[in-house]
Amino acid sequence: METKTSKAISLLHSGYLKEALAIFSTFRVGFSKEERRTLKIAHECLSGNAGFYRQLGIDTSAEVEKSKSILIAKYL
Repeated sequence: METKTSKAISLLHSGYLKEALAIFSTFRVGFSKEERRTLKIAHECLSGNAGFYRQLGIDTSAEVEKSKSILIAKYL
């Protein structure tokens, strides 16, 4: 049976960052509070809500890049 983690890692390896973030952003264990926040913001930005976060003054492209580096450091 395929676990959520293995499916998310497989998606990440295949280059489907948005889909991988959809899974990783739901994880509560294994990430710090700041990392979880970054993963959630990056997922929402890739899902079409980037304008909202830009209005709040958050650099959305930086959040997406930080989420990539978090996932690469932990799973690749």
